[in-house]
Amino acid sequence: MKEKKIKFIFTGGGSGGHVSPALAVAAELKKTLPEAEITYIGVKNKAEAHMVPKVGIPLKFVKSAPLPQGKSPVKLLKFAITMFSGLSKAALLLLKIRPAAVFATGGFVSAPTVFAAWILRKATFGLFKTRIMIHESNTDLGKMNKAAAKAADKVAVSFSETIRHLPKNKGFFSGYPVRSSIALEERSSARKELGIPDDAFVIFAFGGSQGSRTINRVLANSAKKLLEDPNTYIIHGAGKPFGKVYEYHGFNDVSGILEKQQLSEEEKKRYLLRDFIDNMGLYYAASDLLVIRAGAGSIVEVCRQGKPSLIIPISNIGNDHQIGNARFIERAGAAAVIYERTDPLNGIDIAFADADEFCETVSKLRSDAHKLAGMSEAAKNIFPGNPAEIIVKNLLYLCHLGEKPAEIKGTEFVNDRVLGLNSTTLEKFLQKTKSGAEKPLEADEVKLIKNKIDMLFSSHNPVIKARACRSSGILGYSEVIPLIIRYAADKNSAPFLSRDAFAALKQLSLVCETDKRENLYNAILSGLENSYYETRFSAERCIPAFANHFGISENERGKFMELLFKNMSDHCFEVRAEAVLAAAQISTDIENLLKHFSKLYFDAVWKVRMAILQAFEILIKRGVLDKSTAASEIDKILITSNGYTTEYELKKEYNSLIELISQEKKS
Repeated sequence: MKEKKIKFIFTGGGSGGHVSPALAVAAELKKTLPEAEITYIGVKNKAEAHMVPKVGIPLKFVKSAPLPQGKSPVKLLKFAITMFSGLSKAALLLLKIRPAAVFATGGFVSAPTVFAAWILRKATFGLFKTRIMIHESNTDLGKMNKAAAKAADKVAVSFSETIRHLPKNKGFFSGYPVRSSIALEERSSARKELGIPDDAFVIFAFGGSQGSRTINRVLANSAKKLLEDPNTYIIHGAGKPFGKVYEYHGFNDVSGILEKQQLSEEEKKRYLLRDFIDNMGLYYAASDLLVIRAGAGSIVEVCRQGKPSLIIPISNIGNDHQIGNARFIERAGAAAVIYERTDPLNGIDIAFADADEFCETVSKLRSDAHKLAGMSEAAKNIFPGNPAEIIVKNLLYLCHLGEKPAEIKGTEFVNDRVLGLNSTTLEKFLQKTKSGAEKPLEADEVKLIKNKIDMLFSSHNPVIKARACRSSGILGYSEVIPLIIRYAADKNSAPFLSRDAFAALKQLSLVCETDKRENLYNAILSGLENSYYETRFSAERCIPAFANHFGISENERGKFMELLFKNMSDHCFEVRAEAVLAAAQISTDIENLLKHFSKLYFDAVWKVRMAILQAFEILIKRGVLDKSTAASEIDKILITSNGYTTEYELKKEYNSLIELISQEKKS
């Protein structure tokens, strides 16, 4: 009797990070249920087109595309047409194959198949019985999986904390399934096959199937220095694009950089450059240190190989999930971490890893065999169990083909306070730490926050840059003072950017070094005449901080006072009020100051008149205004109009000043 085939559809792709776990589960499914018949659905010219045929699984193609950024009608229409085509083709395949279940690993590639299965179930009122299971690799759900989770019957997750973001009773912990084809090979035989001596120190770097620009460039730019040690070998999987249209070609990029490094013939032999690496087990076995990204697939695979790693996580994506992954492995003692950065001071907006930091970190690890051994041992213990087996058991149970598996709990992450903070929440968090509502920042948190601020400065959005300025001021990030001075002084800056630059400089003046004094002084002068009123009063607020930190010459005082007197006639009351307060803190010519103040004694806005009362208090405390003059002058000021506030603030300020003068008289 012919054995009945039980059919399954697997989908997911675009990158190796989505395809690899799917293939790992497919292999385990065939092992557990030999009669299973698996069909893979993907998109042409993506990773699945290269990887799936090699394992003998039939591959079908549908059309799909990522959701376009922005609201362009043309792009949205094109996206809608593509998705309709993909859904239609996926629905036909589903009706033809009639699978027991669809298993999806995310990415836009899996969207047509998952949603077609869901639509068919709804449209046939349950007659189409295909079950849906998806797997989420990272701590935070990807865009596709966030939507697909509502359609799925079950969601397997790599990290336990992801379950709380899912609909109730849908999530279960499985871990990240890695390819069983990557067997642990013997070190000496692997090195013999690759032509590497047994006593060499081998660095194996890769950044996914299509390559990582950051890893590629830091490794290639460090090649000359690393290979100065004749016992060092580098294996570099630079990646290659799938299809004819691509944004980045890793292998070509690295090849171009290496040409400029002028490596000797002997050094070239010790730099093994590859594009796409199939036999990962061979290269893992030959290596002493891995250089990787922090995608779930990479870190789980490397840890299961028991290899120490140097992780360079992608910054500013997916709620910082790669940084979270990297810090998790680092805390476990299995990795060192280098963070991507940008260099907004020098106009470098593309994220990179610092070559000097990279070489120094590699050198320290290479010279500490005991530490490397400890990292290797720690790596083996981070991800126990067999994730592919857990997923298959749950998949078969979902299809009524097996018993209910026991629930398994994964290792919990330690929550990082600064991860996932965007430009708005970062500023609020820093305000809380400064006020004492949050505990003080630790050194590694400060490092991460500075990294985040650099990334914000590298944005092309002036609103984001403005928030970066404010956050820098709160943090006291002195390294970016030259950049903020540039924004403040540039009359072509967006108005709110120059305003917030001065707001930051008011705080950063306290940590500004002397060599930046002149630039800061000139920026303030420029800001006092800026066409945007908020920039003018924000610049005025910088004057006292500047004077207190650096002191001012008589010439500088004169220039400041000239512009402040001019601003006391400004059409904007905030500019008039701040000009009064700034002048009170630096003026030494009381007669001239009172002459200009007197023009505002009956100002139409009560807040300007209150600023004058506050200015008198400042002058008295500075000891440059005598009590008799103050007493006679304040009686000339109009103190009516409460500005529709619940308290009579102007009168309150007046009474406070009278009390101060009375105390002065008694003394």
